[in-house]
Amino acid sequence: MKRFLCLVLCIMFVLSLTACGSEHDTDIKSYAKQGLIDGVDYKLGDDVDKTKSALSAKYESLKNGESDFAEEDEAFYYDFESGEYTVMTDGEISCCYLTEDKDAGITHIIKVGGAYGFNIGAMSTELRDTMSEMGFDATEREAEKGELFFLPSSPNMTVLEYEVKDNTILFVFTDHALTATVIH
Repeated sequence: MKRFLCLVLCIMFVLSLTACGSEHDTDIKSYAKQGLIDGVDYKLGDDVDKTKSALSAKYESLKNGESDFAEEDEAFYYDFESGEYTVMTDGEISCCYLTEDKDAGITHIIKVGGAYGFNIGAMSTELRDTMSEMGFDATEREAEKGELFFLPSSPNMTVLEYEVKDNTILFVFTDHALTATVIH
């Protein structure tokens, strides 16, 4: 009887793990259609000056100890030019725009680490399989030169690319582990 009970419990445990592995509750299509990454306060097309003010205000708030989210020495904000783009970043979130066409608004939003319900370090095969189960078709490829102008380059960077309406989502992997998520 004990063996039978142990067998039933083992089967239930394995089935519960299988069910948990395939659940994904973030509505990626809805976010992507709107030009958003979940958990990011900015979207594609946003006004550059307003976005810059918001990012730098967040930095000032953290620097002045008005927020519990970071130590003063962890808070930073800077912007820099990279090719034809200007990148505004706080280290976790970057918003980019065409330097020569500031009026067009934000063209790229990058979240370092996880996004859309995937954690930093998630394996590319896991992410591709989960996205496939949700009806997304991926283009899996090596990162093209200059494409990831907002990240330090690495020889082992690959990309899973998904088209949603007029927007593109890139999941960026270093050695097949999720590094950043981009919408443009």
